[in-house]
Amino acid sequence: MTGIFIYDFFMGAPLNPRIGSLDLKMFAEARLSWILLFLLTSSAAAKQYQMLGYITPQMWFMVLAHGLYTNAIMKGEECILTTWDIFYEKWGWMLIYWNLAGVPFVYSLQSRYLLTKGTDLQIPGFPYTFTLYIVILVAYYIWDTSQSQRNRFRAMQNGTFVDRKTFPQLPWGTLPRDAKHMTTKAGSLLLLDGWWAYARKIHYTCDIVMALCWGLICGFQSFVPYFYFFFFTGMIIHRAVRDNERCKRKYKEDWDVYTKKVPYTFVPYLF
Repeated sequence: MTGIFIYDFFMGAPLNPRIGSLDLKMFAEARLSWILLFLLTSSAAAKQYQMLGYITPQMWFMVLAHGLYTNAIMKGEECILTTWDIFYEKWGWMLIYWNLAGVPFVYSLQSRYLLTKGTDLQIPGFPYTFTLYIVILVAYYIWDTSQSQRNRFRAMQNGTFVDRKTFPQLPWGTLPRDAKHMTTKAGSLLLLDGWWAYARKIHYTCDIVMALCWGLICGFQSFVPYFYFFFFTGMIIHRAVRDNERCKRKYKEDWDVYTKKVPYTFVPYLF
């Protein structure tokens, strides 16, 4: 708490408020926002079918994109417990508003844009659309498996790992218990294996790529489909900076050693 009322109201005070056994933050993150987003996009697809008699490849793309994201939250909900929002961000106006309004109604802008444009949408031909399908599937694969690698490795170390058979389980999603890592004086283990050997925030990079694909599938007639991409990129870079500062405070000189072992933040061999 800073003592600055507006800032503290915006950022929040409690970390994991509960009503009985109900964790309000976890409920909003995992049960409300993403399911509502998928329902909104599915509704847009259903309305497009009602209006046109078919669903366009671009709308199917958004159903796929939001379906993958929503299913990832459901199938890997045990991984959410170690995400930034849950373990670090407080339950303030920012997180409450964004979970209940921002995620479903901003992230679905592309779906609503495609519905509104209908057959007036101007977009490059089949190779363009097909390429975006491939790009988002590759980005999703790296995003999904990188997060499961890290969280399952942590669970193995503290004895809480459960081999869940939720769908889909992707290849290279689980590293061995003795995966290469670095032990810090703070007691935590920093993973140096799998995707985490290449970049410290590689999952953020995949998130940004997927956000860009959501816009590109809508063509270039409007800025609206790209609002999420620009907003999200700014937010996630700011979050990466904050996390880096937090890790410097927590791990001290061990963090310097770690960043020399994994020198790239977002893109391996570039940045």
